Amino acid sequence: MDNEFDPESFFQSLRDYKFPSLRPQRSRVAVSDTEWYRAIRLYHIPETDAEALMASAPFEEPSVSWEGVYRDEGDLIDAVEEVFDSLTEDEQWLYHILVDVGLSLRFVARVVEMPKTTLARRRDELAAKIRNRLLQHEAVWRKLKD
Repeated sequence: MDNEFDPESFFQSLRDYKFPSLRPQRSRVAVSDTEWYRAIRLYHIPETDAEALMASAPFEEPSVSWEGVYRDEGDLIDAVEEVFDSLTEDEQWLYHILVDVGLSLRFVARVVEMPKTTLARRRDELAAKIRNRLLQHEAVWRKLKD
């Protein structure tokens, strides 16, 4: 039995492992009708703006409806999905390993046999790329102004 650690095979197994998607978990396309109505019943959130208005007391501000949330936040969700779709596979993988999985920069650099500063530069370039592409969307600007 071989007890030695083989970094190359470990790294390849990490690459081959199917991590969850980078996309937001609840995009408008991914939510089925059953999930939609279950969430409405669970959180008692009105489905439309008209229902929210009818449920509010006189002289009371109506609560937020699902229709309003997706009208206001839907463009932001679409912008994030578009930016992540525009990244290369290696960039998505690097984001996934460092942010979602949470491996340290030092560990990843050691496994891929790359200097830590080089990997840090790639990470910083990726962060700048994501930031610049997000700032090109009007929905992000609207959200930042609020």
